[in-house]
Amino acid sequence: MANPRTPTQLRILAGNPSKRPLPEGEPDYPEATVEPPYWLGHEARKVWEKLSGALEVNGMLNDANYDILATYCDLVGDYIDKRNAGEPPHLGMAQQIRLLAREFGFTPSSQAGVSAPNNKKDDNKKSRFFK
Repeated sequence: MANPRTPTQLRILAGNPSKRPLPEGEPDYPEATVEPPYWLGHEARKVWEKLSGALEVNGMLNDANYDILATYCDLVGDYIDKRNAGEPPHLGMAQQIRLLAREFGFTPSSQAGVSAPNNKKDDNKKSRFFK
């Protein structure tokens, strides 16, 4: 199975490591509000509040992915509710969470090449390997 295409915004944040030309004519959606949808439950709203601001700052929250983020938050909220109730979560739920998390760059492997524009590491820090 081929690797899924990296979203353009994640490629830009990563500095376009592949150096391939960025897609032209990609749709430009209006920015979305950071207000959560009314239908999110308590735990899902907590997840929304943690993530929506960061996505907005990086230009990744728009009208096209607003509902997908809400769905991700809803799934994570349901997962947390099930764990708090002592129920084992359905394996399919964990798989859906992982797939949606990867789309937004929330997993460690999808974050590997992403760096925020003003988040450079301090060059004066000593490496733990080279002192």
